[in-house]
Amino acid sequence: MKIRVKTFAQIKDILGADSFLECQDGISMRELLKAFRKRAGKFEDQLFSRDGDLHSNLVLMMNGARIYEEDIDSLILTEGDEVTLFSPVSGG
Repeated sequence: MKIRVKTFAQIKDILGADSFLECQDGISMRELLKAFRKRAGKFEDQLFSRDGDLHSNLVLMMNGARIYEEDIDSLILTEGDEVTLFSPVSGG
């Protein structure tokens, strides 16, 4: 199945440009994040903690809805889902 992955700014530099990712049917959000961690390579520490959790300053969304850490393990992706990962804009 195909999942659309959207990234922005520094995350786009680390994980690559927006793309469609071919995944196994029934992949969980946790498994997808493990794939992102592997893809980040030597830059994984910029996105993930040592435990493999996303840094709390990053925003993870699925189909336009924000996903929180406590929901990651229960989410199963389906064909055509869109996952977005970005760092919120800050400054003044």
